[in-house]
Amino acid sequence: MQNPKQRYRLRAPGSGREAIAEASPGGVYVDRESGEEMTAISAILPLAPSESALIRTPENLRACNRCDQLIGLDVSDCPYCGLRQEPADSK
Repeated sequence: MQNPKQRYRLRAPGSGREAIAEASPGGVYVDRESGEEMTAISAILPLAPSESALIRTPENLRACNRCDQLIGLDVSDCPYCGLRQEPADSK
């Protein structure tokens, strides 16, 4: 089973409120609390289409260079030891 929909991090510019939602190009998304129009800031892993909707699947992980703990490709600093990571190799 494939996950065909892409999830995005949306932000309301005035209030800074954020939400994660499945969004379509050209769609208008409004913050229900403030009524502001939200803009897509970034795509959320995994990128669609994907076999899973889970964020931390094996193809989205790498080992920390210092402590060898598994961390996400989208993480800049290891949450376990704090080491700044090199940019992930793009496939």
